[in-house]
Amino acid sequence: DKCTWFGLDFSKAKMIGSDGFSDPQAIKDQFFNSWNNLIQSEPDKYNLGKVFRKSSIDIYLDVAIERNKLVDVDDLVITHTAYSISEDELKSIISSYQADEVSGLGIVFVIESFDKFSEMGTMWVTFFDISSKKVLFADKMKGKASGLGFRNYWAKTYFNVLKEIEKKQYHSWQKELEN
Repeated sequence: DKCTWFGLDFSKAKMIGSDGFSDPQAIKDQFFNSWNNLIQSEPDKYNLGKVFRKSSIDIYLDVAIERNKLVDVDDLVITHTAYSISEDELKSIISSYQADEVSGLGIVFVIESFDKFSEMGTMWVTFFDISSKKVLFADKMKGKASGLGFRNYWAKTYFNVLKEIEKKQYHSWQKELEN
């Protein structure tokens, strides 16, 4: 089965805690791409094939890169922790994807928030049919932040989510994904 990684979609994400996110412009202009590129630049560490039990996974970041440019830096950082993306909003995000070059199963992490207070990243792990843009399965997961430097500290959130999928979640999702 053909499978394509769409990357990290930050288009509706919030960075919670102004102390932790003092430069929203740099987050948008630099870190969104840098977080997305880690998966390609460190394929052994971020082994998507192993995580998702696929012999090969294509990488197609065009949609995420374009959507991440839509972020309004004035609205990116918030101070309260009561923020979430609903399943309807998630479906709306996926339905907007323009990806005629690829088909089959798409996987994307729609980032909900990076929270400085809880030191957690929350994201919707989303499997979808690329052609019909139908969400096949989505699960909201959290990963703990850690590490040195801003990039690596927050990259650890989705690294930890990938590890949890590999060790635990994927097995329980298989029934959902085979339907």
